[in-house]
Amino acid sequence: MVNYEKKHLYMMGAIAVLILTPFYILVGPFIFQGILFDDVSVWLLQTPSTAYGLYGISALMLVLGLFISSFFVKKAFYFTGLGLVLAGVLFVMGTYSFKSLSTEEIAWGEPFSFKTHTYSWEEVKEVILVSPPTEEEKHTMIFYFKDGKEVTFVRNNEFQAEFSNFNTAKRQYNFPFKASE
Repeated sequence: MVNYEKKHLYMMGAIAVLILTPFYILVGPFIFQGILFDDVSVWLLQTPSTAYGLYGISALMLVLGLFISSFFVKKAFYFTGLGLVLAGVLFVMGTYSFKSLSTEEIAWGEPFSFKTHTYSWEEVKEVILVSPPTEEEKHTMIFYFKDGKEVTFVRNNEFQAEFSNFNTAKRQYNFPFKASE
């Protein structure tokens, strides 16, 4: 004799995913972006806030699929599958939303795109340090490339700790670095 119904299992799964979501959001990008994009030459790997948002929405899609499955048990396979597929797509999109600096290249991925932009340090036209309008915000560094593209890095504590690597690249590849006016 079974003392539970299938709908309770789906509801329990939705609650479990909901409880684990904060851990998934905080640790997921760090782990999966580290696995895919970090190597010995990378000295800075930044995760934009959009990546955390995409991870959160992916967990919400899985919770929603499981929650709806608990009400429609006969079609639960389809609702759970749809939730898993949507969660997987958003998870991959969040994972590919990154920015990295290494000894050889500057690379980044944009949200809602599976394309990774990669430029060598020789293609840097200039780097501009932008001061924030308020004290609460962080400085940003905008990298302009010779083909007109640009990428912005937040100059946080991790960037500051690796600033000597940036200075080495600046001296080696001789690109201008200045502050905005």
